[in-house]
Amino acid sequence: NTFSGKDALVKFYDPDCNPVSSLSLVEIPTHPFEKDGVHIYAKMLTFLPAANVKSLPALNMLQKAKEAGKIDTSANIVEYSSGSTIMSLAILSRVMGLNGATAYVSNKTSKSKLNLLRFFVSENFPDKLFGGPGQPSPQDSNGGIFRASQDGQTGNNFNPSQYQNADNYLAHQRWTGPQIIKQLPNISVFATGMGTTGTMTGTGSYLKDFNPKIINVGVCTAPGDLVHGPRNLSLVGDIPFPWQKAVDVLEDASAFESFAASLDLCRNGLLGGPSSGLAQVGLFKFLERTRLEGGLDRLRADDGSINCVFTCCDLPYQYVDEYFQVLGESYFHPIQEEALLHVDRYPYQPEWELSAEIVLSKILVYMSNEELCDMKNSCSGPEFSSRPAPCKNLVILDIRAEIDYNKRHFPAAISLDIGSDAESPNPFLDTPTMIKQWRSLNQQFSHENAIFDEKVKGNIIVVFCYDGNTSRIATSILRHRRVEAYSCAGGIGACWKLLDRIDGRERRD
Repeated sequence: NTFSGKDALVKFYDPDCNPVSSLSLVEIPTHPFEKDGVHIYAKMLTFLPAANVKSLPALNMLQKAKEAGKIDTSANIVEYSSGSTIMSLAILSRVMGLNGATAYVSNKTSKSKLNLLRFFVSENFPDKLFGGPGQPSPQDSNGGIFRASQDGQTGNNFNPSQYQNADNYLAHQRWTGPQIIKQLPNISVFATGMGTTGTMTGTGSYLKDFNPKIINVGVCTAPGDLVHGPRNLSLVGDIPFPWQKAVDVLEDASAFESFAASLDLCRNGLLGGPSSGLAQVGLFKFLERTRLEGGLDRLRADDGSINCVFTCCDLPYQYVDEYFQVLGESYFHPIQEEALLHVDRYPYQPEWELSAEIVLSKILVYMSNEELCDMKNSCSGPEFSSRPAPCKNLVILDIRAEIDYNKRHFPAAISLDIGSDAESPNPFLDTPTMIKQWRSLNQQFSHENAIFDEKVKGNIIVVFCYDGNTSRIATSILRHRRVEAYSCAGGIGACWKLLDRIDGRERRD
């Protein structure tokens, strides 16, 4: 689909204009109730342009407020939310030409979540933190929901008030309910998490109007647990929406159950966050209890099938750290060669690794005839270590073992023995070798080490090792220290071969 013109983004976000927003209904191929003739579908609300369910009520609340003249281009949106609602409001406020949005947020919100809010909300509208309960009652005068409603009446502020504004749940009567009936007219059961209760109130009431026999399962978080978005039943009771008229059955799900179910969905190809897992867990609990009571047949459509839908409301990415906290390491495979996470963390660039021909051209141009003669005759030894550098800001650093350095090296090269020799494994293929070499080089090139300030800092460095691998590590570290450094592909051996070949041609000539 193509959206053009000044209002392209407005049309892109509006389900009435964007066919993609007629969101997919995807059947789960494997589940515990297959033999009972049950078909379970995920309503992929994550396919909305903002990738979360809250963008629908956010859009509807702003559209209706604009139509009623409550907001104009000077409006600043304020809303208590630590997730999808305020992100959707922030995006849509800009799309609709409003001034911006400010997030009222619990101080219990994770740092990664706060950074996500800062990512979406304009820098001109900083987040405002609140202490106390992370999920306050709308009537709690100390809570962020109440404060947002009060501040929304001052100046150019406008508080959509997702917990009290009927346009929240009416968005789902307008869009979600009709989509599901169009996609699956013989639906038997609908399940969704309940936070503001907007999805259940709007979608559930629409489904009931279409067919009163449809069972709506409202799923809350288990007492004392936290799943972002849904609330536990005691907090849902303070919300004034008519959700009780839509709900037939209440279930709850723990954080562990919700995160585990979400992880299983994701690993099987349906990307949904913890609240998606919560909705599925609630649906499964209802079906299991109904099966044990012998009541599944009451749910069957005329063709004998039982068609169930649960909502996938947002994506898992913003909660990744919490999956590990809630589920524990046993749910995730170990990281092979994990020790590498603590070494070799600096960048590499291909242009820092030069061919032997280029390296020699950099070195030879600064060498005297006497030094060139010495190199051609391969007579370099300890006596050369006292020679002056070939160029005042070009330093040759030889990190081979000292015994090999003494046998043959470039004139004026500085020896830096890091404890590796010609038999050392390739550090990029052998983790212990990488750890040993990197730590040694990182220490040698630290500002606390005299060799760095005396020989390295402020100079151009050419690093030689046996085969070019260890010198690449050295170059990465030096570049991190803001030193212009290069390594030689193939190591010093490549240079010797080239020099010997050149010397041989000159002798024949």
